[in-house]
Amino acid sequence: MTDALESQLERAIREYDEDGATVLRGVLPLALVQALGDAVDAMMDAGEHGNDDRSGGGRFFRDLYSTLTQPAFAEFMREAGLAEIAGRIMRSDEVRFFYDQLLVKEPGTSARTPWHQDLPYWPFRGEQVLSTWVPMDAATPENGVVTYVKGSHRWDKFFPSQPFSEGPGSPPAHEWSPDSPYDRPDGPGRTLTDVRDHPENYEFLTWCVEPGDVLVHHPLVVHGAPGNEAAGKRRRALALRWLGDDPTWDDSRPNFLRMICKREGLPFPQFEQGARIHFSDPFFPLMWSRAA
Repeated sequence: MTDALESQLERAIREYDEDGATVLRGVLPLALVQALGDAVDAMMDAGEHGNDDRSGGGRFFRDLYSTLTQPAFAEFMREAGLAEIAGRIMRSDEVRFFYDQLLVKEPGTSARTPWHQDLPYWPFRGEQVLSTWVPMDAATPENGVVTYVKGSHRWDKFFPSQPFSEGPGSPPAHEWSPDSPYDRPDGPGRTLTDVRDHPENYEFLTWCVEPGDVLVHHPLVVHGAPGNEAAGKRRRALALRWLGDDPTWDDSRPNFLRMICKREGLPFPQFEQGARIHFSDPFFPLMWSRAA
């Protein structure tokens, strides 16, 4: 535990609990972040992995589970100390790694990340599923930093998962028609469309971040990100997801893990419905324990 992290932890835990998201400043080794950025550039240059979308006027490059194919990503996951950060903020006794998601928006990329929650896309129930968002470049609202709807993790809403787009040239989810199931919550009240169309009704959280900083958010907080309209300013970021003590297996609805396993030929985890999560090669390795 670094001094920089220890000094911010009490505030971060409080903001995570109350607001659904928080920021930690200067808690990651810059050399490790630089090495990760170099690996991202090499990966994009090689063109052997990832989803390389150039349809929106710029370049929106994405990949999942890069830790399984790129040694520098796996080293970053093990060495950056994010598992301990997740465990301390979630107040969890153990932390398992879930997956990583690379998100690169080059200058001129108009593609937005629409308002959504994370948990509906995952085969779990529970609150201790924390996301860390690591910038490799300075990130601001102009070049695509994440924005959160303050307190939305306490709305008691579970918005169904939807594809963000249906292919090149198709409308993104935030432009779907009003009768789309995109906006069907578990009950009346706040909706994702209302967040989009009436932002004056909500309070938002966004931070300008630098390499070494980390954004942290709850699995049910509503969040999204703009495109990158800043000339000459890249936005490379890696989201890493972490499981605490309480998640249980819920494969009763569509989830991205089935899609990934089918696409990549990976073994889909075999858990009974409602079971606690444990190691299932190559998924969910134990990365931190309070007792260690």
